[in-house]
Amino acid sequence: MGFVRSVRVVAFAVVAALAGPFAAPAALAQAPSVAAPDTVTEPGVVRQGNVRVSLGMGVALRPDYAGSRSQTLMPAPVVDIRFRDTLFLSTAGGLPSLGANLINEAGWRAGPVVRLRFPRQEKANAVLRGMGDVDWTPEVGGFVEYRAGFFRLGGEVRRGVGDHDGVVAELRADAVTRPADGLTLSFGPRLNLGDESFTRRYFGVDTLQSARTGYPVYRPNGGVTSVGASVFASYALTSKLSLTGIVEFNRLQGGAADSPLVRGGRGDANQMFTALSLTYSFGW
Repeated sequence: MGFVRSVRVVAFAVVAALAGPFAAPAALAQAPSVAAPDTVTEPGVVRQGNVRVSLGMGVALRPDYAGSRSQTLMPAPVVDIRFRDTLFLSTAGGLPSLGANLINEAGWRAGPVVRLRFPRQEKANAVLRGMGDVDWTPEVGGFVEYRAGFFRLGGEVRRGVGDHDGVVAELRADAVTRPADGLTLSFGPRLNLGDESFTRRYFGVDTLQSARTGYPVYRPNGGVTSVGASVFASYALTSKLSLTGIVEFNRLQGGAADSPLVRGGRGDANQMFTALSLTYSFGW
């Protein structure tokens, strides 16, 4: 129990530094599985030295909750800090992350990662009234990525150690191209999975929730929760300043798509995330 508490404290400190006052909890409850190119190694970004930093601010438009038909526009801080290309602290993957490249050779990267899943608050959307809140939840696991030329294939597996104890997995593939000086584009498919515990926490309805909301009791099984695709673009305005945009579409699947929070006109299985940010990069 001491280990779990320690992980939660560390992860909360990470998100406090990354999100600060800008986190709108319910809207950030489910982040996209965007895996943008390593922004600190793209053209136009400072790369010298042991420490490389990218800081910025932007706006993001995302669903109020996983399965919502409504979207919220909010500030989106950007943080990406890397030490000797081994340790990293980043918001680049949608959920704030802290990790290490224990393997980083021959095109392979792999190591441990901690991501923080933002809370879902019932006050954020009328559909959630009576469902209760889902608190901040650190997810601890590992990642692996393979890069060969313009092609990148990667994935993560994590387990929740907070307000959900489920297992989630993300698989992604990207083609990366640089069609013009200073311009980087990447695009590719996404696949998200969750076990029964995760799916029931975010898409299920238990007996008490049913009594409060009038929704039928719903106990989904685990499996594929969504499939989709992502497009990332970054343009170097100067040697240190870049403009970045992300668009990701996901369609909920299986037990997630059949949730009372989604069906019956309450939500939408089609989920869209878009973001635009201005980033300043430096190193030493």
